[in-house]
Amino acid sequence: MMLSVMISNPRQPENDIDVYLSQLIEDLRKLWDEGFLVFDGFCKETFEIRVMLFCTINDFPAYGNLNDYSVKGHHACLICEEDTSYI
Repeated sequence: MMLSVMISNPRQPENDIDVYLSQLIEDLRKLWDEGFLVFDGFCKETFEIRVMLFCTINDFPAYGNLNDYSVKGHHACLICEEDTSYI
């Protein structure tokens, strides 16, 4: 399991988050395309495994940054969009 953590602060990457995540994306792409050998201690054999990103867990501002979506203003909710109440 791979865990990448980013903690918000005043100097966070904001819209340049792709620079921060580029290494993670490169590693995930390589682990999916090429895979790697893993030893199964129970079966006493080696097998090839591939990796994929299943989900992300993040707060609302990070969700907006990852999806290049504004989470402020009139259409802040990604689900409600035009029906979002900004009052």
